[in-house]
Amino acid sequence: MKEYPVLENPPVVMALFQLKFDSSSVALAEFNQCDNRLKNRFPIRKENVSVGINLHNSSIPLGKSNIRGTSDAKLSSFVYITTDQKEKLEISEGTITFIDEVKYTAWCDFKKKVIDLLSMLSEILENIEIYRTSIRFINRFDIPDFSVPQEYVTTVITNRTGETTFPIRQYGFRLQYDVPETNIYAIVNQNVEKNLDDRYSYVLDIDVLDRQSILFQLDTISANLEKIREVKNDLFFESITKKTVDLCK
Repeated sequence: MKEYPVLENPPVVMALFQLKFDSSSVALAEFNQCDNRLKNRFPIRKENVSVGINLHNSSIPLGKSNIRGTSDAKLSSFVYITTDQKEKLEISEGTITFIDEVKYTAWCDFKKKVIDLLSMLSEILENIEIYRTSIRFINRFDIPDFSVPQEYVTTVITNRTGETTFPIRQYGFRLQYDVPETNIYAIVNQNVEKNLDDRYSYVLDIDVLDRQSILFQLDTISANLEKIREVKNDLFFESITKKTVDLCK
């Protein structure tokens, strides 16, 4: 396992975990069996409803009018939320998403939250085929000056001298990577924006997705998480300079 620098003040402002599976394997209503357990962890539950409307070839005239049609409303997802609203678990047809905006401490703590949540759902998902596993980490850095971008980031678009001709107001681009000999790909978005106090907010958004099909088993998912975390860390430290890393100490 690779060793990475330990950051005393991690810049993570949001961490996300997601599973994708065949929606025909599990009916959304089956997750109601886990409701009491989930509410111990997430006291607030909300239900989202999707509605389709059929106007039966009726035209919609201008102004106010009476229109006849039929609607087809169905439950599309459950959302469980902690009291402080900083953690959310969304269960929809074929997708489970956990969003964590609590102050980030360490990977082991985030991973434990994920595995604990999945253990609550394991009786429903046991041996279901998972066709995509992903994590997404949004990092934000406070940078005093961005007139020489390569001082902070390793992938830059600038002029030949390295220093920008005029002060930057906003800067951003998107990269997509394929990890050789795996089913993993990653999407990296970098954005810089000047704040009112003339400092800069640099956002490094890394989304790592594994399309390998696996059976839902906690040990298998745990091992898979370590694999995609390594890709995430490689991209994180390859995208920024030591000067940016030092901002987290």
